[in-house]
Amino acid sequence: MLFTQLIQANLTTQILGRTIEHYAVTDSTNSDALELASEGAPEGTVVTTDNQTAGRGRHGRSWFCGVGKGLAFSVILRPETDGKSAGLLPLLAGVAVAEVLEQFNLQAALKWPNDILLNKKKCGGILTEGKFQGNLLSSTVIGIGINVNESADELPEDLRQTATSLAEESGTTVQRELMLARILNSLEPWYRRLQSGATAEIISAWEGYCAHLQKSVSFFRENQEMTGIFSGVAEGGEAIIDCEAERLMLSSEEITMMRED
Repeated sequence: MLFTQLIQANLTTQILGRTIEHYAVTDSTNSDALELASEGAPEGTVVTTDNQTAGRGRHGRSWFCGVGKGLAFSVILRPETDGKSAGLLPLLAGVAVAEVLEQFNLQAALKWPNDILLNKKKCGGILTEGKFQGNLLSSTVIGIGINVNESADELPEDLRQTATSLAEESGTTVQRELMLARILNSLEPWYRRLQSGATAEIISAWEGYCAHLQKSVSFFRENQEMTGIFSGVAEGGEAIIDCEAERLMLSSEEITMMRED
């Protein structure tokens, strides 16, 4: 099981992780965090679990997390910033995770807007859910799921060709408490940059990890499959796609990286 005292012993943060709510079993740490946020939980509260039974990703997809093997946690934030910046939250969280994986000698890549890749396979994902007061993003939850110590045969059979874990890629197990603490340590300064308006710095860092910058991607718009070049990220976190006849900005669509010959 996760030991919250061990997580906190490795923190260098001011607010993130200073309060941790741990559940042995829960449906979704994001759901728990949203409820706690509505009840007034302090900013920086982290919800953790050893067994997430109904984890979710974008567009209502499910998220697998091995019992006692993976990381599934959610962070409550109260940014009080322009709601337009909400699209940058999954990007800055991805940068924070990628930075930490480098500390474990793992070179991560990021796929817009919320996938974490190792050797072109998905090892983690990010889901942000927020509440607005007028145009202000009053509170938000960043949920992060990472396959940490799962072996290949512990991953769902239908995901084994496209998913991986840190242990599979590194050949060794990883202490989950240390991993979580380091992610929070990396996440907090990136969150402060968002609050201070340093969006260009966030975008530049994310693009530095992007797996498909200036590469062909496909996506569906109005039930029509389209292709274009992923040219970068706009100030609100939208994907900039250059098609033959026009430049498009994607915010909720799903992109697929095209195979390289």
